[in-house]
Amino acid sequence: MNFCSLYSGSSGNSIFVGSEKAKILIDAGLPGKKIDEALKQIGQNPSELDGIFITHEHIDHIKGVGVLSRKYDIPIFANVKTWCAMKDKLGDIKDSNMKVFENDRSYSLGDLIIRPFSISHDASDAVGYNFYAENEKMSIATDIGMITDNIRRHLYKSKLVVLESNYD
Repeated sequence: MNFCSLYSGSSGNSIFVGSEKAKILIDAGLPGKKIDEALKQIGQNPSELDGIFITHEHIDHIKGVGVLSRKYDIPIFANVKTWCAMKDKLGDIKDSNMKVFENDRSYSLGDLIIRPFSISHDASDAVGYNFYAENEKMSIATDIGMITDNIRRHLYKSKLVVLESNYD
């Protein structure tokens, strides 16, 4: 599994995760052009992205999502509450690119298994993610207000953990 934090902080967040058969972004909180350039700098072609997975609807996590989805025809994955909170901020998104998931269920994309899980944050229904590929586990939990038992369970046995806390 490959991982690269493209941007992190209050000005914008985006993480690249790749496996042998899947390439995704976690959030795209800067303008699409900046995300596009950052991906190219790490040797990734934005047109080869299989999806953008959203942690929550704050602008520093979704600013470039709509542009990237339209430009490269990339599906956007989020839970129902997050979709409801962010849909009007993204511009026109093709219905076929609006993907809804349920927290605490596993989904396959190429050879990557993705499992969203609830985290504490001042958003509609913020999530972290577990990623499984090649017998490895990686976990991402950004903007967490506190470590809960649920977060601990999901981070357990991860080879790589990306944590980010906020003012909570």
